[in-house]
Amino acid sequence: MDLITRKQLCELGLTKYQAKRLTTAMQSAQKIHRANAYNIQEVIVAINEYLQNKRIQAVTRTNLEKIKDILLPTLDNVVPVAFGEETSSELGQLAQQILATTLEVNRKLAKLERRSLEIKGRYE
Repeated sequence: MDLITRKQLCELGLTKYQAKRLTTAMQSAQKIHRANAYNIQEVIVAINEYLQNKRIQAVTRTNLEKIKDILLPTLDNVVPVAFGEETSSELGQLAQQILATTLEVNRKLAKLERRSLEIKGRYE
């Protein structure tokens, strides 16, 4: 389970108010030092609900969509679906290994990108 704190959300580009508004309805998954950490899936759901509000400013909408685009690839909830049934089991196993490795690499790259944006936001 991937976690994120309010401070990390602010470092990604949200204001303190927006980060607080997104996380007030959630229960913290755990404490990291003194900060509450929230499940990234719940944060994405909260962002989607917040985007449903038609009265939010365009800048806020773009910030929320940017944060959502950063957080979505860090999730590991993609399930491969077999559309065609192949009789070659060895080829299928190799394809599954390639897919699993690719998904893991993409997830780790997304986490590194999120971390670099947090660091960049900290020093701006």
